[in-house]
Amino acid sequence: MKKRVIANIVKQSLTLASLALLLVACGDETIINQTGLEVADSAEDLSKCTKDREGEQAFVKDENAARICIDGEWVPMVGDYSCKTVELKDGSGLKIICNGDSIGVVLNGSDGKDGKDAELPQDTLEADSERVAISLDSLVGVTQKGPFLKGSTVYLYELSDGRTLKQTNGNFTSNITSEDGRYKFTARDLVSQYAMVVVDGYYRNEVTGNVSDAPIRLKAITDMRKRSSVNVNILTQLEFDRVYSLVTRGNSKGEKLTVKQAKKQAQKEILKVFGIELDKDTDAEDMDVFGKTDADAALLALSVMLQGDRTESDMMALLSEISNALAENGEWNDSAAKAQIALWAAVADGTGRLDSVFNHVKGWGLGGGNVPPFEKYIRNFYSEETGLGQCGSKKISLGTIKTLESGSDALGFVCEDVKSGRWRKLSSLDKDTLGWGLDFEEGDVRNGQVNKNLTYVYENGSWRYGTLLDSTLGMSCIASRKDTLLRASAVDYYKCVGDTLVSFEGSSWKNVWRKATNDELDMDYWVRNKNENGQLLKSPFTGRTMVWDADSLREPILVEQEWNKACVSYMYADKEDGYAVDTLSNGLAYTCSDTGWSKTGTFRDSRYPSTIYNGVKIKSQTWMAENLRYNSTYGSFCYENADSNCTKYGRLYTWASAMDSKGEFSQSGVGCDYGKTCSPDYRVQGMCPKGWHLPRKDEWETLFNEVGGRNVAGRMLKSLTGWRYYKEGRSGLDAYSFSALPAGVGNGKTFYSEGDRTIFWSSTQDDIYSAYIVELAHTENDAELRGLDKDNWFSVRCVKD
Repeated sequence: MKKRVIANIVKQSLTLASLALLLVACGDETIINQTGLEVADSAEDLSKCTKDREGEQAFVKDENAARICIDGEWVPMVGDYSCKTVELKDGSGLKIICNGDSIGVVLNGSDGKDGKDAELPQDTLEADSERVAISLDSLVGVTQKGPFLKGSTVYLYELSDGRTLKQTNGNFTSNITSEDGRYKFTARDLVSQYAMVVVDGYYRNEVTGNVSDAPIRLKAITDMRKRSSVNVNILTQLEFDRVYSLVTRGNSKGEKLTVKQAKKQAQKEILKVFGIELDKDTDAEDMDVFGKTDADAALLALSVMLQGDRTESDMMALLSEISNALAENGEWNDSAAKAQIALWAAVADGTGRLDSVFNHVKGWGLGGGNVPPFEKYIRNFYSEETGLGQCGSKKISLGTIKTLESGSDALGFVCEDVKSGRWRKLSSLDKDTLGWGLDFEEGDVRNGQVNKNLTYVYENGSWRYGTLLDSTLGMSCIASRKDTLLRASAVDYYKCVGDTLVSFEGSSWKNVWRKATNDELDMDYWVRNKNENGQLLKSPFTGRTMVWDADSLREPILVEQEWNKACVSYMYADKEDGYAVDTLSNGLAYTCSDTGWSKTGTFRDSRYPSTIYNGVKIKSQTWMAENLRYNSTYGSFCYENADSNCTKYGRLYTWASAMDSKGEFSQSGVGCDYGKTCSPDYRVQGMCPKGWHLPRKDEWETLFNEVGGRNVAGRMLKSLTGWRYYKEGRSGLDAYSFSALPAGVGNGKTFYSEGDRTIFWSSTQDDIYSAYIVELAHTENDAELRGLDKDNWFSVRCVKD
């Protein structure tokens, strides 16, 4: 080619279109060679990019840009160039400057003159598509074994070209900045489109789910003409040496491949080693263990199998062995090592460890939480490599059992899932239960036919492992028996729970027996004896007492404990009047409402069923809470002979009438009259209703003690109203609902002291003319107990038998 032709081309105003020139290395500068430039209206109008046109360029009018023929495609030139020429200082040619950088020179000729007849060396006439200077805005990607940890170092090494893959002096450093192993390099100018990306650091181990114990180093070689993202992973590491060999030394025919061709061939060779064949070509640096494609699944499968249970150093040694073997001829024929990987994969899948891998990757919460279906590639590899065959194929149906020899051990496997192709490793369970069949009741328990010390439970139509307690107790803990309590001895109870994970030989279950706590025993008793009538439930295990109220358990309050019955909403909520009446332990009928039990109860006088009295329980005694108003045939009166006063205060009685000395209702007080000796130490019913009696002197004294002593008994027992308050602090408190009213008295001639006092008879005689009485006065806080004439007219309070 004449130098004049070169000069004419270069001296044009160099736009992007006119500067789509091929570069050939020439010292620190570059000699430009272009014999002509094809021009087309659009990319569709370009002539075919053939192998013999590799490196030629063409200008596309509607793009106002140049394209270059590479690997059978017209590829847009990278960058938005603004170029010019500058004459060399020695006058020997022109320097081409694009965006401020020198990209090459055009020489006038070997003699330094016009170069009219000068010819460039033949090697400058050959286009070099494997060295295209590029300018990157940025470079990003993810680094993965599992993901490398934040802070790990990433290196970017500039390669001189795609034929020697030699490193230049250009290299850059970055760090991983996120939990998913992502890195970023900022804008860079590179002498060629080829670079090496290297990551060095700790990573997340998919098999263990933990961070690696030691750092590792992975690398990738990449062509960045069409990409701004490069992932580094186990596959980019494995293909590296093979790519380098195919590019620099050539294939078996001695043909040196381009990087693109070499990467495509290397990837297929690696995947073939592990029985993987992808429908679509995918660059390794585009694959992602969190991706969604088959290629992503294949990458994760390789990563898991090559990791296995190896240490970091052992894994890297294995990768080096495979890479070195592949570099030679694209094959890895270490049958022992492949068998070891396959056996590990078979056992891992057969014992559920692949599920754990899935959970680990999913649990990291990275990459959008996606986990590609890697298991199918692992199952395909170990099925073929171990000789198990494909579970679910025509020859291997569900339930097929096969045995693998592993050293001195024989490992049994069963085809368990024909849809996924999964083989499960036979366990003690399989060996112990084979031949038993499935004709059993849910929850049946048996000991193993081989390992007789192992327990098995029949649940959900199959056998599973059980615990020693399943056998010892003679009943299994299964889901349908959850919360069941079982008595093992006088003091030992066990509860079937479903919240305790138990694992054995790769199996796990949650339904197990454990010793019941006191709280659980109490609760079981309370639940089994649930009622809606306020019954107090005292646990036989701890003695704690509870009561059901509106479907909830609560402790009974003190008064409920005294009555041994609670007032709960079940007992009154459905009543029209809002209240329920119940006869409690003292024989009185009390009302139950949302405020609890009433303070006083009621009872009927059997002599006149329409007559109802109030009664009250005061500690150990039960008293009438109002005065007796029974109209006896002798010796009883209404105050001032007014019936309204009988209704208000009850009747007034002589002692003989109160004692029923004529035997009107009972014989216990017969003959007890004025002037006669009668001091019984037994109960005297007197004029009281059946089941009640006139209180003895000592029973009054007991009452005084129950309410705080005789000195304050008056104030405690007097009603809140009706009394005249002559002295401050002497008013009645009615603290125990005894409700003593100032009914007044009579002396056989007249009535007096209404509003001022009340006097009650006792059944205890003082002498033949007097009996003991209790007097409460409006002026006093105490209760007076003394003898008074038997012919007086006083009130009667009865105490319950």
